[in-house]
Amino acid sequence: MPDSHAHERLMAQCHDAAHRVFAAVNRSAGPELLSLDLTMGQFKAIAMVTMYGPQPVGELGRRLGISESAASLLADKLVELGLAVRQRDPQDHRRTLVHATPAAEELAARLRQGREEHVTSWLAALTAGELEGLTRGFQGLLRVAERPDQSAAGVVPTATTEVPRG
Repeated sequence: MPDSHAHERLMAQCHDAAHRVFAAVNRSAGPELLSLDLTMGQFKAIAMVTMYGPQPVGELGRRLGISESAASLLADKLVELGLAVRQRDPQDHRRTLVHATPAAEELAARLRQGREEHVTSWLAALTAGELEGLTRGFQGLLRVAERPDQSAAGVVPTATTEVPRG
């Protein structure tokens, strides 16, 4: 029987380390983000449209956790800024989809590239053993995160849990 206190301690250490890494990634992108002349809502909307592709205003609102009318106003502002266009849905001509413009795609790519450069330089500084451990850890986390039910609450692996390699 695994030591639950040791497991909880490891979980807390992992959570703390992940939080600190994500904060460092966000800090590394800070200057670029601060130079943008966008509200947080506009930035998040661009992120959703560039990440998930064209989508109805209602879906954009659901992803952002805002009402459809608020999402519509947000989409209108993005259109005004040249970061989005509204086009008829070819599958259902009663709906319009919010599409990212090339300017929005370029902005998202530039932000991603800056983040990726920082992370790549950090990974390059790790030893082979650290990279192997990190890779195994991420693969295990993905195994749990990609479960169909997406609910890992209460799941505590045993000492015999195998994490696929490769």
